[in-house]
Amino acid sequence: AEYMGGKNIIKSLIFLSSYYNTSFNLKFFKIIMYKKLFTFAFGWIKWFLSFIPAFKYEHVPKLDSTIKNFNSNFMKSFDTNEDKARRSAYQKTTEVFYNLITDFYEWGWGKSFHFAPRYNDETFRESIVRYEHLFASSLGIPTDKESLAKKEYQVLDVGCGVGGPLRAIARFFKFRVHVTGINITKEHINRAEKYNKQAGVRNYTLVHGDFNQIPRADGFFDAVYDFEATLHSTDRQKTFKEIHRVLKPGGRFVTAQYCLLDNYDPNNKYHLELIRKIDNANGCYCFGQTVKLTTSNLEKAGFKVISHEDVFAEGNGSDIRFHECFEGAKGAQFTGTSIGLRCTYAFTYIGESLRLLPRGTCEVQGLLMDAAESFKEAGKLGLISPGLLYICEKPLSKKD
Repeated sequence: AEYMGGKNIIKSLIFLSSYYNTSFNLKFFKIIMYKKLFTFAFGWIKWFLSFIPAFKYEHVPKLDSTIKNFNSNFMKSFDTNEDKARRSAYQKTTEVFYNLITDFYEWGWGKSFHFAPRYNDETFRESIVRYEHLFASSLGIPTDKESLAKKEYQVLDVGCGVGGPLRAIARFFKFRVHVTGINITKEHINRAEKYNKQAGVRNYTLVHGDFNQIPRADGFFDAVYDFEATLHSTDRQKTFKEIHRVLKPGGRFVTAQYCLLDNYDPNNKYHLELIRKIDNANGCYCFGQTVKLTTSNLEKAGFKVISHEDVFAEGNGSDIRFHECFEGAKGAQFTGTSIGLRCTYAFTYIGESLRLLPRGTCEVQGLLMDAAESFKEAGKLGLISPGLLYICEKPLSKKD
């Protein structure tokens, strides 16, 4: 019976019912049956619960009140006193935002918190790495062993997150350049340190700090890159000036910017509402950031813009538009799709109800669902792109 039950519960029950025909054996049969059903039910529950993310949120002691305060203080319209207040407190709001969503980002997206152009025959992870290698190859740093042996190039990762791009770029140069990552979220620095050690990454430094106040001397870095991090800046020109300050003359700054596209109409209330949702649900400041304004801010900061292009535009190296990540499995991992987001919401709700997850986890997932929906709709309408790739250079002199 044990053997048959392991192979097929129905056959096992039929066999047992025909064999145990006395009252004693019938009781014994019931015990066996209950045991089998309990084992089957327990196995199913265990399988179901395996889909619930194992988020502990030890770095956010009061998750429930933290997410409620964030939603209350950050979810504002544009031209209000509340908006001015949140901008003045950008350091706190940015750190709180990432403390809330980092577990979800890692679980559903990976350890590189950015979009990437993707060909049809690429996996999601392959596209992420290819994009990071594109950045590395655009920094103007030689890749041959002889050149890298002559000096140690210094590279800055602006808003390094948990270190996904830093690890990829460090490996691209075979650890022969020194990569410094700066991030305002202490939890990100802690995780990046852990992941770097696990991956055997060498020749790097992690700094807990503000990219508007980089603790390095003028002209310290040979190259700087930014994967969608400066979108959290409330004053892009100020941020670009600080990056310009720490970059050596002749050095390159490669950045992926969120920019509003030509289809965006500032007089269209629906367009305004979509961008407001993107800003609110992503802890960022994209409102008003057109391609023209972004280019102007870079130039006013002192950079020469060598090139810029929307990597998600047709013919620019992506078969899949960025918003397709939220439409179907074609665009990204299942967890990023509409169905995947709803499944995650259901699992977090059940997890909270069973007290397997801290209160507030479900509300964080709701925030991310709003972000995905607004991105998807704005992408379909061609209002915004997270992939305006700028390659800039700090001139050797003011005349240059």
